[in-house]
Amino acid sequence: MTEPGYSVERSALDRRAVIAGEQRDNVIRAREVLRAAFDRDRRTLGNDQYGAELEKQLPELEAGIFDAFDVCIYGQDERAAGLRASAGTYGQADDPGGSGG
Repeated sequence: MTEPGYSVERSALDRRAVIAGEQRDNVIRAREVLRAAFDRDRRTLGNDQYGAELEKQLPELEAGIFDAFDVCIYGQDERAAGLRASAGTYGQADDPGGSGG
């Protein structure tokens, strides 16, 4: 769709939606790696007062970190969905009769 001063290609929106999905997948993998590291190393904090204090704080710290991952993943999902919806809208504007070509 092209208007004076504005041009959109449906294929560009489709590509950006795919990229957003790939970025989401990358964040999910990073979250899984970090989760595994927390699970693996949780009990290696040390047997001193510093380790004990960190162990008390760790559940809240973990929750904050993984909540942030979830927000990021949700945002990428929303971004991809919005781009796909826009691609559909611009596709309809380019081909209002639905001839497909």
